[in-house]
Amino acid sequence: MDAVKSYKCPCCSDALIFNADTQMLHCQSCGNEFPFDTLSELDAGNEGASKPSKYNWQRYEERNFDADLSDFSAFSCSSCGAEITGDSSLGAAICPYCGSNAIAKKQFEGSLCPDYIIPFKVDKKAAMKAFEDNFKTAPFLPDEFRDKKRIEQMQGVYVPFWMFDCSCNAQITYDAQRTTLWSDTNYDYTKTDYFRLIRKGSVDFENIPADGSSKADDAHMESIGPYDYSEAMEFRPEYLSGYFADRYDVSSERCVDRANERVKNSTIEVFGDTTDRYSLVIPQSTCVEFSDGKIRYALLPVWMLNIKYNGQNYHFSVNGQTGKVVGEYPVDEGKKKRYFAKLLAIGYAISAVVAVLLLL
Repeated sequence: MDAVKSYKCPCCSDALIFNADTQMLHCQSCGNEFPFDTLSELDAGNEGASKPSKYNWQRYEERNFDADLSDFSAFSCSSCGAEITGDSSLGAAICPYCGSNAIAKKQFEGSLCPDYIIPFKVDKKAAMKAFEDNFKTAPFLPDEFRDKKRIEQMQGVYVPFWMFDCSCNAQITYDAQRTTLWSDTNYDYTKTDYFRLIRKGSVDFENIPADGSSKADDAHMESIGPYDYSEAMEFRPEYLSGYFADRYDVSSERCVDRANERVKNSTIEVFGDTTDRYSLVIPQSTCVEFSDGKIRYALLPVWMLNIKYNGQNYHFSVNGQTGKVVGEYPVDEGKKKRYFAKLLAIGYAISAVVAVLLLL
């Protein structure tokens, strides 16, 4: 004979007993009653969501360029170690990652071919204007950041990205509450109902990006999106003309954890949108599973600018497709002090005028 299972109340965790009158399981502590099927569904949901998440990505197979890239050169920065590619017409250049002039031109020795590329849509003039429009809102901006010659040092770079695609099955459980308020002539009432929610379904993800360059600022590269991937093109060397192109030095395997975290967080966000009928929702357990997730290698357009101020390098990125600007501006403390000193002087002057008028 199979062992009899002991059922616990989902509300208070006390033992449930069978109620012969209602033909349901009854909790003597909190008074709730549960049909058999409800408890079975709850057990299945808790068990499914409590399983560890499983992420299975296909191994990326590198491929070489088929096109003739004899007109391209390699550039090496002795300051930050960047190894980038560009057409031979670029000549001597400034490193787009650190702003150093210590960049040497050498013979191109080949690189890895991306699966696709998003061509530059924002030219240098438009990128400079986007940067200038962006810094107009920065308070007490140092003059160095308004210097046209420095802004003209902006460089166009195709940054390597790993793109992750998958279709995952997920299950999440939540503890939820719904609060109802009402009043009569004598009292205000509050009623709180408690729920265990189970959400189960599938979510498809395409083009989850993770930058594959150790020199690129991860926060910048994640903030500079989104890109419109419908404009992605099969790689042609002509797209590199006049621009730099970095090749990845961070493998897809090293980016997998970041992709897994984004898949999990995005799934929680999507499932969470189905719980808006409740006043409070707390995720309890999450299980995400998929297999044969696909990894692709892409080059995405970024304008980069480095400006040094007070011994610190400030890096700015402009999305080469949309013109979105990412970066933090410093504050000129001298300008800040002069501004508040001026306000203080004006305040004293107004107070003096008011005092004189009161004496008249």
